[in-house]
Amino acid sequence: MKTKLFIIAIIVLLCGQNFLYSQECWQYLDGLSDQYLWKVYAQSPDTVYITGASSKYNGQGMIAKSTNGGINWIKTYPATNNLLKDIAFYDKNIGFVVGKNGVVLKTTNGGIDWQLKTTGTTQNLNAISLTGINNIWAVGDGGVVIQSTDEGVTWQVKNFSITDNFNDIIFSGSEGYIVGDNGSFWKTMDYGITWNNENTNISDKMYTIQKTGNNMYLLVGDNVYPRVLLEKQNTGNWNSYYGELNGFYMINDTLGYISNSVLLTNGGENVIFFNKLGKNTYSPPSIYRSWILSLDINHSDMSVANDTMIYVISGSVLLKSSPNMTTNLKETIINNGLVVFESPSKNELTVKSNLQPISVLELFNSSGNKVSMKRMNSKVTETMIDISKLPIGVYLLKVTLANNIQHVHKCIKD
Repeated sequence: MKTKLFIIAIIVLLCGQNFLYSQECWQYLDGLSDQYLWKVYAQSPDTVYITGASSKYNGQGMIAKSTNGGINWIKTYPATNNLLKDIAFYDKNIGFVVGKNGVVLKTTNGGIDWQLKTTGTTQNLNAISLTGINNIWAVGDGGVVIQSTDEGVTWQVKNFSITDNFNDIIFSGSEGYIVGDNGSFWKTMDYGITWNNENTNISDKMYTIQKTGNNMYLLVGDNVYPRVLLEKQNTGNWNSYYGELNGFYMINDTLGYISNSVLLTNGGENVIFFNKLGKNTYSPPSIYRSWILSLDINHSDMSVANDTMIYVISGSVLLKSSPNMTTNLKETIINNGLVVFESPSKNELTVKSNLQPISVLELFNSSGNKVSMKRMNSKVTETMIDISKLPIGVYLLKVTLANNIQHVHKCIKD
């Protein structure tokens, strides 16, 4: 155990501020560092939407879209002084956003333009879900529930006769769920024609709900900490799965990710901890550390595209990672404009950059020892590092670009 922890500690030092390689390589994306980020939706590994505001308090509502994996963003501000809290798409072109003061926005051209819709409520809307283009639902504060049956053109307020805030809504086919404050839990089995108030024996605030094939997951707690992830299989009671976190995303019944954003006052640094959930197991946490950027210790959100690319937001921090970063040196690695491959002679490792020029290449063995280093003195976008004398094993290749951004790849020489 001590040896494993020692190796992890070395890797932390290797990756520095921008990266930590534990199970994934986490990359900080700075294109939205001046915004307050609330919801992330990865439509594909490269096409990503984020909603939020221009600032945490009384900022303009903001929607951002990237089509190149978060390298560049197009930002729009369609709702003044309204935090935009959730986003859902029917297809690649038609999508909806909800936010404070009853705001509903619709796009028909993939986020190029957004039209404000009349909803019949001024309550804050917190979440949106749909079963089809003519069955769209949104929920919010004060027990408000609204529905559209005409592609989001008009909305009707539904009477649930409660005042608890509703925080999330999901649909899986005809099956739907609404969760809110004070353990409020509602269920439909007929696309929302009828809703029933279910007794879960949970009295805490329910923040988020997700459903996988056989399981259901709830993030519950008070307004501060701890917040606990509960799991329920098709039959049985709710069981505590993990605690003290502020965001999660389940890919399937046995694989998911959780996050927890904290401020370490003794060190004056902001930290996001990530754990990868396997079946009845928890990975050692990987960590992103920031001395400059602002985290929201009460809220984070994540989205996973095609089970491969993970996007995480917290406050003004946006990170992304791919869990499939391990490859043989002889295979090509393409990541955010970087290409790495082994030469036919297997004596050199070639690195090409379509981003910034390459500044330094460093190669470390599995014990954390630096086995090779090459520093460039000019604007080099393609270079090689000698691997001919390296023994078979696992290595970390650390690429430092001219703007001091670092990329770390785990590689296997066989």
